[in-house]
Amino acid sequence: MTDHPALVLPAAAGPARTGLRAGSEFRVGPRLLDRLSTGRAGWQDHALAVGGGAVRFRTARPGPGITLTTSTCRLDADYRSRIDHGGAVGVLAFGLSGTSLFGCGRPDLTHQVQAGDVWLFRLDDAPISRLTPAQDQACMLAVKFELDRVAAVLAEAGIACKGTGARRLGRVGTRTTLSALTGNPLATAIDRLRAESTALGLLADWLGPGHAPEPPGGLLAPEDRRAVARVADRLLADMAEPPSLDELAALAGMSHVRLNRCFRKAYGATVFAWLRDRRLDQARLALERGEASVTEIAFLCGFSSSSHFAAAFRARHGTSPAAFRRG
Repeated sequence: MTDHPALVLPAAAGPARTGLRAGSEFRVGPRLLDRLSTGRAGWQDHALAVGGGAVRFRTARPGPGITLTTSTCRLDADYRSRIDHGGAVGVLAFGLSGTSLFGCGRPDLTHQVQAGDVWLFRLDDAPISRLTPAQDQACMLAVKFELDRVAAVLAEAGIACKGTGARRLGRVGTRTTLSALTGNPLATAIDRLRAESTALGLLADWLGPGHAPEPPGGLLAPEDRRAVARVADRLLADMAEPPSLDELAALAGMSHVRLNRCFRKAYGATVFAWLRDRRLDQARLALERGEASVTEIAFLCGFSSSSHFAAAFRARHGTSPAAFRRG
């Protein structure tokens, strides 16, 4: 990845040149997106001060209807943004480090992108909202496609080209598989053609049968990988009231024993152990935001009681929820 001097995002983006106040929302519209991703060849660098931290973006447009964005957040306070693409787009998102939450066309942030996660966001002229909690580093790569260009691919993968939604596609083991994009200088026409081909190849790999990268922790057949991804999506859609293991097994089209085995290979934990960890992640964020009581957070995150929540939280973080909030 080449180094360019950082450019401060213009005041027209919403915040002043000096930065964004903690708790406010950075809004990006179609005109600014176009300005950020066009101009000189190669990657274009942009920086935004956020409270006591910073957000850096690198943008590029390697070919018609394709935009690349890498983001790196180092935050002392939560960072919120809202992006309006001004048209129907699909975004293939790769979590490289840290955690961010997303909402598609709705204010609630129900899609959690963690390191190694691969998501497809489909936006039919609807904005996407992002919350990145305070953390040492959260990095992502987003590959945006105009939907008209990839409509046939999405249709073959069973994804409607109209409407707004998100689908978790699975996990990729390391970020080196993405270096063909992030490490491409995009300085020449050949560079850009190669990046365009790589971006389209990534979309084909993750949507096409039999070609997606295997998740870490063991080999899974493509149909098993897609099955456990459906289960993970269903659990993330309503962590407070999940289906039973038998219902999830039916959704995956396998026995509950095989589902747990495949789930462990893909995500490193059984179904409900993985869900407990996601609930604890959600609870930690809620405690940091201070928007609800400990008892309310326990209920909203799906714990059967505040004492059960406190025991699980202490086992994970070494302190009680109340002490964590005070600390």
